Amino acid sequence: MITLVVVLGLSSCALPPNQNHDRSNPLQTKTKWINDPQTDLNIENGLTAFLALDDAFLSIASRIHLIRNAKYHLDLQYYIWNDDPIGNLMLSELLNAADRGVKIRLLIDDQNGVKLDKTIKALSIHPNLEIRIFNPYKFRHLRFIDYIFRLKQINHRMHNKLTIADSSIAVTGGRNISSEYFDASDQFQFSDMDILFYGASVDHAVEVFNEFWNSDLSYTTEQLIGQGTPQQFENIRQSYLAFDEENTLTEKKLEAAQDYLKIRLQNYPVQWAKAHFVADRPNKASGQANDQELLYSQVLKIMGTPTQHMELVSAYFVPTQRGTEYLSQLSNNGIKVRVLTNSLVANDVAVVHSFYSQYRKTLLQNGVQLYEFKPNIERKKRTWYEIATGSVIPVKGKNRSSLHAKFFDVDGKVFIGSFNFDPRSAHLNTEVGLVVESNHLQDQITAMLDQHLLQVAYQLKLDSDGNIVWFEHKENGQVIEHHHDPESTKFQRFSMNVVSYFPVEWMM
Repeated sequence: MITLVVVLGLSSCALPPNQNHDRSNPLQTKTKWINDPQTDLNIENGLTAFLALDDAFLSIASRIHLIRNAKYHLDLQYYIWNDDPIGNLMLSELLNAADRGVKIRLLIDDQNGVKLDKTIKALSIHPNLEIRIFNPYKFRHLRFIDYIFRLKQINHRMHNKLTIADSSIAVTGGRNISSEYFDASDQFQFSDMDILFYGASVDHAVEVFNEFWNSDLSYTTEQLIGQGTPQQFENIRQSYLAFDEENTLTEKKLEAAQDYLKIRLQNYPVQWAKAHFVADRPNKASGQANDQELLYSQVLKIMGTPTQHMELVSAYFVPTQRGTEYLSQLSNNGIKVRVLTNSLVANDVAVVHSFYSQYRKTLLQNGVQLYEFKPNIERKKRTWYEIATGSVIPVKGKNRSSLHAKFFDVDGKVFIGSFNFDPRSAHLNTEVGLVVESNHLQDQITAMLDQHLLQVAYQLKLDSDGNIVWFEHKENGQVIEHHHDPESTKFQRFSMNVVSYFPVEWMM
């Protein structure tokens, strides 16, 4: 077996040439989504309308609203698109849109795996539905071979999350297309943040999508996994029809949300502000981007150095020595710095916590406020998914939580997107997001954190001996002190400490 692996790996470490020579882009036929009489003037003045989506149901409903109301074309790119109820709900909606003549381009990173291969292979024969895979593994069913011989290539992933309708309106943020991102999983739920935006900043989002779509790393499904048959396509269609019939309550619930969104978008004043869509270029996935092209450089240029406060929410937070010194200096200069990330047990990638944990004490010593998300957030109400489908998510699965959001605000400017405050987002994966210049949005986020932080997170402080103490605030006013990572075992803490000595922080 070892000999076979070596032979396969050494035979060719490169992907086969991309046989897709179609680099054309559809005509950008825009449509109007807001009837506010000031809309045209606002867009002419370079402004963007936006709606922050911290609610999982509103977020999935927004995407479906865009799909159902698009008239000409839809562009979507995602890091993960799972073969689960939410993933198939979205694919079903896309198929319906394709049937009514909407041209659809769907780009999925190959880190997603092969579970959807049969489905996208069948769907790709639809004349209005084109699907491509970004940065594919050479050995898609024996991926460990790529990790051995092609680590440099596959270590760069497209972490983007973006849906664009008619080159006019879009959604971006932290959510992948999978049940756990929308309060619909039996196992656990991610807390996340997205943003719906319409106006001037969408033009750049379209440009970025086209760059990724036409990249040499974007392979057609036909080349990678072959072409589906009419019978396979018909089987998929019938399975989606059966899915719709079984989930009529879901349909009614979603329709109610569409009505709400339609009213919100068309008849009520929305927030308008100057906004900037920021993104890495696809050449970052080839290791060829220069520092000025990287998303974090774009964000720093737009947001500038904080002079009053900085609030940072990052699911995976590895500040590195450089970032720790930067945040510490801000705090020492009298700037309020507040950070929320996952606790050890809440983190779904525990190895990341190993490298974050070694900077906690230094940050606290310099006055940075640290909070760590609890692994269990009690949900007394049924989720929208339970109400809509009639299913019951087990209490353990409904309450088990992990932070997945990525947003931060600096002096009246807010970033919401896919970027984590870690080396991987900065240097390896491609990322996207929206920077909004809005004191009102910043005030909303600050108020939300002020109201909920002590409920959903542990507050970290140093005791008189310089040791970290985790304060857990209960609803009844009781405060419990923890003197090690809450709910963790000795083995977990030991493993975390051991891993932190490995020279792989640059990959986190």
